[in-house]
Amino acid sequence: MNATTSHPRCLWAIALLVGCWTLSSPVLGARERFVAREGAAIEVWRITNDPTVRDHANYHNTQCWSPDGRYLCFTHDAASDEVHLYDLQRDRDVRVDLGGNPRWANRRNWLFYTRRRPEDGPRHGKGTHVMWLDVATGKQTRIGYGVRQLKETDCGDRWLYGIQSPEEGKPRGVRIPIRADSDAEILPGDWGVGYNSLNINPLHPLIVSRDHGYPQYYYATPDTRDIPFVARHFFDHDLAGGSQTKPFPIMEGSHFSWSGDGSYFMAGNGPMRGRKWDEPLPSNIHFLANTGAGDICPCGFSGRWICGSTGGGRGPLRVADLRSGEGWVVTRTYSFLCFPSDRDLSGPYDIDAKGSPDGTKIAFISTYDLKDGPATVITAEVTGDRIPVQSTEGFPESGRLVNTSGFGGEVLAYARKTPTSFEGLTRALYGTAREAALRVGGTLTSFEAAVIPKEQREGLTPPSYMRNIVKDIDSPLMWQRASDLYVAVVRLPDPPHMRRAGARIELIPGENHWETYGYHIYRDGIRITDTPARPGATMELPGEGKYTARAVEWSGLESRDSLPLTVKGAVQLHVLSDKPADFEWTHDRYLSSDGKEITEQAAKGAPQATREIVHLHDGVIHRERWQPGQIVRRHDLNLEGKAIRRLFYEDGRLTRREYWDREGNQVSSELFDADGYITESLWGETRRWHYRRAVPIRYETDSTVYVKQGERWVAKTKE
Repeated sequence: MNATTSHPRCLWAIALLVGCWTLSSPVLGARERFVAREGAAIEVWRITNDPTVRDHANYHNTQCWSPDGRYLCFTHDAASDEVHLYDLQRDRDVRVDLGGNPRWANRRNWLFYTRRRPEDGPRHGKGTHVMWLDVATGKQTRIGYGVRQLKETDCGDRWLYGIQSPEEGKPRGVRIPIRADSDAEILPGDWGVGYNSLNINPLHPLIVSRDHGYPQYYYATPDTRDIPFVARHFFDHDLAGGSQTKPFPIMEGSHFSWSGDGSYFMAGNGPMRGRKWDEPLPSNIHFLANTGAGDICPCGFSGRWICGSTGGGRGPLRVADLRSGEGWVVTRTYSFLCFPSDRDLSGPYDIDAKGSPDGTKIAFISTYDLKDGPATVITAEVTGDRIPVQSTEGFPESGRLVNTSGFGGEVLAYARKTPTSFEGLTRALYGTAREAALRVGGTLTSFEAAVIPKEQREGLTPPSYMRNIVKDIDSPLMWQRASDLYVAVVRLPDPPHMRRAGARIELIPGENHWETYGYHIYRDGIRITDTPARPGATMELPGEGKYTARAVEWSGLESRDSLPLTVKGAVQLHVLSDKPADFEWTHDRYLSSDGKEITEQAAKGAPQATREIVHLHDGVIHRERWQPGQIVRRHDLNLEGKAIRRLFYEDGRLTRREYWDREGNQVSSELFDADGYITESLWGETRRWHYRRAVPIRYETDSTVYVKQGERWVAKTKE
């Protein structure tokens, strides 16, 4: 059999090389743009809109964005699973093939996925093809067989990693050379792999394999079940599969991901934390921001931003800027499914957020109609059969609500509404969470907006995850909406910079420009380019004027204007592909104790001085106090100039790190010993970690203390 297949390759060749899209399935609909009701998102885009079919853009730590930000990959679970790409430049969706597990290479527009071919062999053998699509050329190649769960490529895009699940025995970590019809190599050593194992560093030759520690996984490391919340152990490996380290616990962490630049192995299910990739074990677990996340994920290649969700994976969607350490809510996602009270299954409604290459956008899924579905917040304690809420606008005069506070969720009915309350309640409909708490600040959505309309159910079969848990085919729970794919615009692209370079003008890309398609040029505020000038292009500026430029993404999103540059006559503009070596976005400024600017040498010799790191567009982003000649304090500032991350030093070494919110409230603190190890971490008033040379020895919550005794942990209730 040839390594390439025919019909999908031909479709892609026509679509990508000729420039007109030939679809093998109908377009699901161009993106809808709207402003979210809550949060800081600039805009939200609905990419798919079909409540009867689950669209899913990969697990939270597996990228769905192409490396250039033009495409989103996702699975469309129709009669058979389909792999789709959405082209944000053309606003078009195309079915690539029947299959699943779509994965991008790290830095090339190569898409990998699995395709089931039962006629080729048994279930775990050659019947699963691993496919490689070069999106730029349309060439499709089969690179291997029998790997049903794909992970990511290595940092050099030479190998694709995955997990084999043989008929007998434990799962095995494997890697496949990225070339036609290769054999999968079983990784040497005891990898202890399972679901969400094998986290591949995107820039460094390092892999982390996770030991689940669950009793039902027979391949788990023995005697790990006493670790709080079944916290995971880790193994570090080089690319050959050797150099396995001793298992290392992160207390109560559960969901993990590498940062976009590979600098931190990040832990969710609590404060946003991470371990530096190159620190030998045991090593510190650093707080990275003043906010938390459950499912944590990178947001951009730079490593500056990370994103995630709280509330059991269903939101709200959060992002953090690690330059300052500040996090905030992007938008509320309202993704949830209600199940009978003794059951829950979060996978089908987890939002699985993932940031785009430049950190301008975050893709996520939701089971709720975010554009038209109503939502409200409980504003006061609920008594009797009345719920005080912020507003009932958009809800029917009588109907049903979804309360996501309880395990498995609760559906409740109301007989009437006022502008700020629902009244005449009937609780725990359809066997959902009985008398679940209705908490102040909790969110209520409309059950009518959460289910598939009756007119769309004809001929449909509820998905297996609903049939297996709900079981009652006549229950309205069976017809809750499947997930759609959304994108939240978090920030605008970074503006470029124009400067003189001898006899010509150079256009320098913005700090993050992986997603930049080109640049529009403006003269005295009037655009002079019909189409964006592409990187590498040269153009003649038409003469005297004040010139600015804007970066334009493949998605059409535009940056703010660059700083203006006055030109006196005709001159040539060169559009650069990357930043020149002699250009920096920041510079240092030194101030005396009375605020006068001085030299670095004078600052080092002064009894007291200040060093400021000044950004070309954002102003002062870091401020250090020197006394005398040594750093004693550093503040990392948000875009409003407020100190979020605060670092304190003695004799030049870091002794304490604090995070604060923008209202001036302290969120956390970490203490460091003379060797640089964190000895104690405090989050809020109730969560405290104690370490001995980076190894956790004690963990306290508001009700429980976990103490290490040998290799095991003992939980004690606080008195």
